[in-house]
Amino acid sequence: MTTDNLLKELTYAKERIKSFFRELTGLIGVSGSEQEVVKYLRDQLAAVADEVKVDRNGNVTAIKRGTKPGPKLMVAAHADEVGFCVKNILTNGFLAFDRIGDGSDALLPGRKVWISTRNGRKITGIIGVKAGHMQTAEEAQKTLTIRDAYLDVGASSRQEAEEMGIRIGDTIVFQSDFTEMFNPDLISTKSVDNRISCAILIELFHQLKDADFAGTLYGVVTVREEVGLHGAAILRNAIDPDYAIVLDTIPAGDVPDIDTERMLPVYLGKGPACPIADGTPEGFFTFIHPKVREIIEEQSEAAGVPLQYLTLVGNYYTTDAAGFALANGGLPVGIIATPRRYSHSPVELVNLNDAAQVLRIVKAIVTANGEKDLSFI
Repeated sequence: MTTDNLLKELTYAKERIKSFFRELTGLIGVSGSEQEVVKYLRDQLAAVADEVKVDRNGNVTAIKRGTKPGPKLMVAAHADEVGFCVKNILTNGFLAFDRIGDGSDALLPGRKVWISTRNGRKITGIIGVKAGHMQTAEEAQKTLTIRDAYLDVGASSRQEAEEMGIRIGDTIVFQSDFTEMFNPDLISTKSVDNRISCAILIELFHQLKDADFAGTLYGVVTVREEVGLHGAAILRNAIDPDYAIVLDTIPAGDVPDIDTERMLPVYLGKGPACPIADGTPEGFFTFIHPKVREIIEEQSEAAGVPLQYLTLVGNYYTTDAAGFALANGGLPVGIIATPRRYSHSPVELVNLNDAAQVLRIVKAIVTANGEKDLSFI
């Protein structure tokens, strides 16, 4: 492929991914309440897949059958995002709230949020912050915790808040817009983790609509990844693939407050990342299968895509790969991740060039499906 044709292909892929990504990040899909996102994914994938199924927990499986026999390959992403939920409606109309998924208390004060109600409303709220001129010196230095925080929806009583449609358990996310930076390939918004991978998966199925490949592709989107890989645990024995590629995001270490080279050698704009090993103190652990690593390395090289390799063990990073790896006696699995800054915040930052390169690698893996022996030794 000539340089001009490659540039045209990447530009086209970026614009397509960007369009899906914009729509996906505008949806609210906190872990356990991913209905909006699941419906969008089902409808988008149904247009280009041979079959789409949604299980009773919300996991989406899109099936694309190849033109000749071959292995079953699963490409997976997760639909959910971190957020909050209404814990209680206080008598004065303010709301107490709980966290769902991992997040920092330092992000709370003075933030605008959306509350997603069961009757379909998206209600604006504000996380209150004590007036600065009323804070003591000690309070000014203290990080507000979620147990001390409250939400203001402009109601003066519990009844007024309930009349808005607010109920205990309604999910909450930070308000965030879809912001193009000075470089329009850099996008800042909420839920980059992991709506960017969902957008890549949709475009993958579009590009494979009339493709010639062996075997069967299962495009899977899981729920409740952010709270313990629940969707992967539910789904992992339902498909029985021969191997899997998990698409997720990964923290970029190219910021002033991280020792990039020693701790997190991942950069925006330098290509997808491939974590060789990752794990959390709670016991989630993934080590890339040797043959899946060969597949990723060979196809990235063939596609001319640079990869950023790293390990990230003990740093509270894991993906659905840790859940899928234990499926049906053990599933060969690897991860291709899109770098992003400012994890689990309303200003996560991603480079669309990295996302388009993830797509290029995964498409190459699908079209070469069956060429590699998956034996461990």
